[in-house]
Amino acid sequence: MAHHGQENFKWQEDALRELQGQLGGTDKFPQGKLTEDDEGEIKMAVAVQGKKVIVDFGKPTAWIGMDAQQAADLAALLIYHAKELAKTSGQPLTVFI
Repeated sequence: MAHHGQENFKWQEDALRELQGQLGGTDKFPQGKLTEDDEGEIKMAVAVQGKKVIVDFGKPTAWIGMDAQQAADLAALLIYHAKELAKTSGQPLTVFI
C-alpha cells in the first residue's frame, strides 16, 4: 500500500469530517465474538480524498472480519471509488473479478 497512519485521518470535505466522529468501535457484537481479542463492530468510511481512495476505521485497527455480504459490499465500494478516481485523474484502471 502507498500510505498508512496510526492517527485519525484528517478529512478535508465537511461531510466526511462530520462523519468522522461516528467512526470506530461501537462496543456491540451483533454477530458474536470471533476471537478473544475481538473488539466488536466497527463503523468505517470509504471515500476519495485528493488522488487517493481512503478507508477510515476511526481508530487504530490491526484486523477486521466480515461475512460474505460485508466483504462484497466493501469490495464494491472500493471498486466504485477506484473507478471514479480513475475517471477524474485519467489513470488507467483494470479490475479483475
